[in-house]
Amino acid sequence: MWVNSFYAGHRYPVPETDTVTRVPIEPFDAAWFYVEKWDAPAHFGPLIILSPPPEAGPDFVRSLVAEWRQVRQFAPPFNYRFARTRIPAWDVLPDDQVELEYHLRHSALPAPGDERELGMLISRLHSHRLDRRKPLWECHVIEGLEGGRFAIYLKLHHGQLDGMGAVKLMQRVYSHDPERRGMRPPWAVGMRVTGESRPSDSGHAAVKPPVPSRAQMAMSVPKALRSLTNLARDAYGKRNPDVKAPFLAPSTVLNRRIGPQRRYATQHYSLDRLKRIAKLGSVKMNDVFMAISGGGLRRYLLEIDALPDRPLIGQVPVNIRPGGDESVGNALSFMYITLGTDVADPVERLQAIARSTAASKRHHESLPPEALSPYTMLLVGPYITEVILNLGGRVPPAANLVISNVSGPRERMYFNGARVEHIYGPSVLFHGQALNITMSSYADEVDVGFTGCRDSLPSMQRLSVYTGEALDELEAALSPGRKRKR
Repeated sequence: MWVNSFYAGHRYPVPETDTVTRVPIEPFDAAWFYVEKWDAPAHFGPLIILSPPPEAGPDFVRSLVAEWRQVRQFAPPFNYRFARTRIPAWDVLPDDQVELEYHLRHSALPAPGDERELGMLISRLHSHRLDRRKPLWECHVIEGLEGGRFAIYLKLHHGQLDGMGAVKLMQRVYSHDPERRGMRPPWAVGMRVTGESRPSDSGHAAVKPPVPSRAQMAMSVPKALRSLTNLARDAYGKRNPDVKAPFLAPSTVLNRRIGPQRRYATQHYSLDRLKRIAKLGSVKMNDVFMAISGGGLRRYLLEIDALPDRPLIGQVPVNIRPGGDESVGNALSFMYITLGTDVADPVERLQAIARSTAASKRHHESLPPEALSPYTMLLVGPYITEVILNLGGRVPPAANLVISNVSGPRERMYFNGARVEHIYGPSVLFHGQALNITMSSYADEVDVGFTGCRDSLPSMQRLSVYTGEALDELEAALSPGRKRKR
């Protein structure tokens, strides 16, 4: 059987689906398949760096991969194949129709590899889109990092999970117990589907929290419209200069057409350090992250003579997934925040960002939970339409970049005794958005990943370094007894 793909000009042979179950895709999840382009794929991480257990021999990673190759049970979304129908849906494949040899990849860096070399490999792996003829995932096990460490890059499609969904998946796969063994790989664990029960900590069954019905969401549309009206009056009507909204961002080098190749760089900081700086500045830790990102971008753009007079605006994903929700799909809303790139003083930049964040949060907190989905669809609908029509980079940008803070596990995690050291998040780019910065807080540290278009941005590593130096500068400026430079 031949059917059209979403990629114009391509046709693929697709097997008949008489032997598989077909389930619908929620509209917000389906949108990811319409916005995805051949040179702007819609997949993301996580990228996890681990240290082998103390008793491990030199063949620990090779043995782990060999064990994984024997596990051929697949849970959602690892057994979901995109069905090319008029209304997007998932074909739920039986285990014998999922080709593990294709999805599980084992590679190595020339030892001893550092995180810069790992970033170069991830840049290449992240540049290639997932094959829609197969379940939309790849699991890359990468050995050869210095100190015997290794990495797992789990490449997932955003139409199936968002960042917090990936965190929930990791919490299901990994353990807080360093002595636990016999643990299953991600595809054998997977996520829950709506209505599926699981054991709770007390041993009783717990079910996924109820999702607002379509009728409830429809009734909440007037509330969403009122909130959007207030947002428009504050942002476009300049009633509140701290409030930002789509299409108020300046056009910059970050907002042109992008190519298919990616660059990836990382930084990591002590969580206590960021908390201490936040306390000194009387702000939230996320404000500190935004401020150092703005500081790094300001210096980076100044060096290439491309800093606009107006501040860069970040599109900030907001998790609206209920606490016990471990299901397939996206649960996101968005805020638009200034990054203060027009402000030279690091403390003044931090304060401007904190005011902008607080103003956006007030809009979100005024909405009942059932109104968040219609609010989000109305808020980002024009931008999604622009991307679907392939206008990104040809019209004014809705925002200059996506910048997100994913709250990860608070306790150290392990897999068969291997200690999870860092969690990064290679992410999605679109035409008109050549940079994504994602912070993942985990245990006692903060891991930051920079995903950029190779054609648009000369060096992700330089931006990564400048962000670290912006943190040093902000910390020094806030330290008691230190005078700030003007």
